[in-house]
Amino acid sequence: MPDSAKQPYFTLTDFIFVVIAIVVGILVVRLGATTWAEGMRTEASKANGEQLAAWLEEAGAKRAAGEKTGIAACDADGASWSECRDALVADDGPLASLANPAMPDGVFASACDRNQLDTLGTIIIEKGLPKPPDGASLVYGAMPDDEPTKDALSLRVAVCGRGYSQINVREVKF
Repeated sequence: MPDSAKQPYFTLTDFIFVVIAIVVGILVVRLGATTWAEGMRTEASKANGEQLAAWLEEAGAKRAAGEKTGIAACDADGASWSECRDALVADDGPLASLANPAMPDGVFASACDRNQLDTLGTIIIEKGLPKPPDGASLVYGAMPDDEPTKDALSLRVAVCGRGYSQINVREVKF
């Protein structure tokens, strides 16, 4: 009788190979699901940023025409950016539905920071200032909370995305 007839059809090495293949398959599916979930949270954050940018752009056009925005905290003389921002996302504000899809606390942050885990998914508002020496282009920096909202502001709306990288959404005039 030949030796090949005495060997089992499914050996221990075949079993180990199948187990490893199943484990690798499970890990690939799990990685894909995690990446998809993070991508969906990033897209939801970007949609929040787009919604805010659209409101700021519309309000900026009203302000340029000499009209009021409809938000008392944004229209009042001596109003600050923090008062206006808080009124926008208040329960009775036009953007009350904004929520951070990645973290439960906070919709806004001053910057995207890996050392502050609660900045993931937040909206970042930056103020544009003329870039020296020509002034034709703008350089953007953190928007201070006490910034007055009386005059027109060049703003950039961004979100803190996956890997704590800043994703620029849109530049607007407010």
